[in-house]
Amino acid sequence: MTLWTRTAVMGLYTLSPTHVGTGQATGAIDLPIARDAATGFPVLPATSLKGVLRDRFSPDPQPSQSDRDLIIQLFGSELADIGKDSDTGKDSDGDDGGLKPGRLAVTEGRLVAYPVRSLSRPFFHVTCPQILEQLLRDLRATGGPAPSLDLTALDDLRGALASDKALAGKALVLEDLVFAPDTVLAPDGIGAIAAFLAGLLPADEAATRRRLESGLIVIPDADFTALMRSAVPVRARVKLTGGKTTDKWTNPDSGETESGNLWYEETLPSDCLFVALVGQRRDRDRKGATLQTLLDRAANLAVLQVGGHETVGQGLCLCTLEAAAPSGGAR
Repeated sequence: MTLWTRTAVMGLYTLSPTHVGTGQATGAIDLPIARDAATGFPVLPATSLKGVLRDRFSPDPQPSQSDRDLIIQLFGSELADIGKDSDTGKDSDGDDGGLKPGRLAVTEGRLVAYPVRSLSRPFFHVTCPQILEQLLRDLRATGGPAPSLDLTALDDLRGALASDKALAGKALVLEDLVFAPDTVLAPDGIGAIAAFLAGLLPADEAATRRRLESGLIVIPDADFTALMRSAVPVRARVKLTGGKTTDKWTNPDSGETESGNLWYEETLPSDCLFVALVGQRRDRDRKGATLQTLLDRAANLAVLQVGGHETVGQGLCLCTLEAAAPSGGAR
């Protein structure tokens, strides 16, 4: 038995720099991105993704009453929703008022491929055995559409494995990592992994799919961890006063004092691929809105804005939802 009645895999591919922060500084970085506590790999928090799905479920900025009812059933009620989720004051299960949990569960978005600069191409999509093993394990545990991928080639990995056979036996440079020619291989199984990850992109993005399929590189866990410490961009952001300074400045006309600011923040680059899971909870498998209701609105979710700095174009992501076939208990 799997955890959920039905599961959908949500692929998120960054189109622009993306910042989903933690709200606290880390060392010299004032606004770091969210990372997994154990691995240090970037993540998209589940609360952020659930909020985006909730916001984009209805194409209308002012959802109709029927859409509001569906939103509450799927994602749960908010304080403002108490007693307002239907004309009768009751939900579809007959419960009065109060905060109600949603029928869907949303996991955090986990990084599965990161763009890394190279001397051979503008960039490669890079991943590691730990990420791939974790992805397949999560899909099996939740009943998601798990592919039959052979990961035996990743056992005791000491070099780089490429999906493009033309790269085998050639030196490979990824940022400051250098792999000697005899450590760069291209086994058949890597092509299948690359094809699966490319399938998480929209079908009409054929060029990007081909780039990922022909440019996937699997490197050892330790090397990938080192990349995640050094390859994530850190940007300086500045807020200037009317006097074009970051210090305090007094307006000579009004006498008012303004304060500028200088801070440093991490941002994920374009072309990162994340995967999250959306599941229909077994204890909420009742009449009304289901995971299929969300899938039917997939057109509203094709492009999402995740994280902060929306007004400067950050956080744009392509989104896909692929669901496993309903189990026997689904209704």
